[in-house]
Amino acid sequence: MESVNVLNYLKRPEYVFRPRQVLNRLSRREKKVPSTAQVTLPWGVTVRVSPGENVGSDIFYFGIFDRIVPETIYRLTDEGELAVEAGANIGQNCSLLAYRTGCGGRVMAFEPHPEIFEELKSNVNQWPERIRRNVQLENVALGEIAGEAWLAEGSGFDTNRGADSISHDSTAAGRRHKVALNKLDQYLPAPAKVGVCKIDVEGHEHAVLKGAQHTLERGGIRDIIFEDFNPKPSPVTEFLTQYGFTIFELHVTWLKPRLNPMNSGNAPHAGHFSSNYLATLAPERARKRFRPPGWRCLLNL
Repeated sequence: MESVNVLNYLKRPEYVFRPRQVLNRLSRREKKVPSTAQVTLPWGVTVRVSPGENVGSDIFYFGIFDRIVPETIYRLTDEGELAVEAGANIGQNCSLLAYRTGCGGRVMAFEPHPEIFEELKSNVNQWPERIRRNVQLENVALGEIAGEAWLAEGSGFDTNRGADSISHDSTAAGRRHKVALNKLDQYLPAPAKVGVCKIDVEGHEHAVLKGAQHTLERGGIRDIIFEDFNPKPSPVTEFLTQYGFTIFELHVTWLKPRLNPMNSGNAPHAGHFSSNYLATLAPERARKRFRPPGWRCLLNL
């Protein structure tokens, strides 16, 4: 039985590239799972998580959530850059953006859900000064227009607190919150340039990008990491292609992340489905950054 457990650990780069996480996992095997827990991310920043929901559970047990996204952030973000995150949740990725952009950089983190935003703010407040001083928190939803909207939680929100979505229907069933809505263009006046922009807004990505149209027209964002479950080309990928972006699928292999050309239609590329994508104005730079093996976000190289 123990050998099977060891083999299971070897299947996950989170354990092999960061052996301390194996000890953390083993030490928790006989303990009751807490309602909240403090976890130190691989780059040294601490966040408070809720192990009972999907983001918190992965961070609690594996030390990181959805590693392809932080790995892409780690490889593409340069020191001194401006970075943006739409849908910051409790702060894993914006902490990495702040860590990578360094003292001369700046991160704008948008999280519309009022309760999650308070958790995000609490997490940021406990980060080292050199990281938190460059993080700009906005309790705002990004979209195509400025105004207000409803943020609907949905039936599975308790176990997936990243599943809330924007709705303009005030009569929709379920718990919802009225939130401020603004365009990303309002936060990025020329000549502001963004290095990395990460967008995860549960199907609202197209509206967020439409609200950044002026910024996209002047080439103001180099790399966009986004989630998209639609067959390709999708409204999001077609919109980005109009502005000169090259679209890659982000794939996970044991040894490293991989950039694959975007696959059109419903058929998964090379037998694997990816919901995470990179749109970039600098495809050769991205290819070069993705060549080295390893998971740098786990090793903190």
